[in-house]
Amino acid sequence: MIDATQLRLTSGGIELDTDPKSFGWLRDSTDLIGNAEGLQERMAEDGYLYLPGFLDREEIASARLAVCQVLAEEGVLNPAFPTDKAIAREGTKMAFRPDIANAGPARDPIRSVVYGDGVMSFYREMLGGEPMHYEYSWLRTVAPGKGTYPHCDVVYMGRGTKNVFTAWIPFGDIPLEVGGLIVVEGSHRDEELKSTYGQLDVDAVCTNQENARQPNAAGFPGFGAISYDMRATRERLNRRLLTAREFRMGDLLTFSLFTVHGSLDNHSREIRFSTDTRYQLASEPADERWVGENPPGHGGTMLRDTIC
Repeated sequence: MIDATQLRLTSGGIELDTDPKSFGWLRDSTDLIGNAEGLQERMAEDGYLYLPGFLDREEIASARLAVCQVLAEEGVLNPAFPTDKAIAREGTKMAFRPDIANAGPARDPIRSVVYGDGVMSFYREMLGGEPMHYEYSWLRTVAPGKGTYPHCDVVYMGRGTKNVFTAWIPFGDIPLEVGGLIVVEGSHRDEELKSTYGQLDVDAVCTNQENARQPNAAGFPGFGAISYDMRATRERLNRRLLTAREFRMGDLLTFSLFTVHGSLDNHSREIRFSTDTRYQLASEPADERWVGENPPGHGGTMLRDTIC
């Protein structure tokens, strides 16, 4: 059993409080598979569902190797180690490679995992109807260093239904030192946060403030982050941080658009791989930035003028 109080965990370079009043472990919901009502009630209660071992580990390992081979060819990996270990060459700075997930030799192996029958069947059950997924796939390739700052996904993809869910899937075993996902417990029910930060759109441009992006004009730093300080965000929300003792290939963690999350820093030599993909009912309106044959994504024609 891991004693969290003995750990030194950081996010964004800031040490986290691991006292049990501030920090804990994700609740396992695999016992609810096959119980649609139970899954829906648990999601409403927790804002996430953590399903260890739900997916095919070997299929994910194959997709992971395809990603590693791309990075090896780019010279990103340390050639002194086996390619599939994903040991970063010294000095590597990298966090996000959607190009690998959306084109090239690793695209199809990744899509077989994240849009395969297992994942789609799960969302069919949880959503209570026919699901659809966004066509754009997000691949995180987090080199040793800082993790992801606290944020909610709604500011990036809130133009359609708000009944959208992210699947975070680790493409490798992720012990605490490699830097897995952190969820802020119960944050999806914070009405003040939902009515302020949760109403923002990173592609809204304030025409009355020298074309500032809306979240920045509202006092939030960076591209949609709530803050650069996970510890301070947790304290302000007065809720615990939750993660897993070790995420494993085969795990699935899904959460709502309003669930505050980020990640631990990567204190290892390994590049941490994970995907973020999105799902909703096909019958509900979808955010136009992430659907279609060539999703436009952020910026460009997707910018919207607004008065701040």
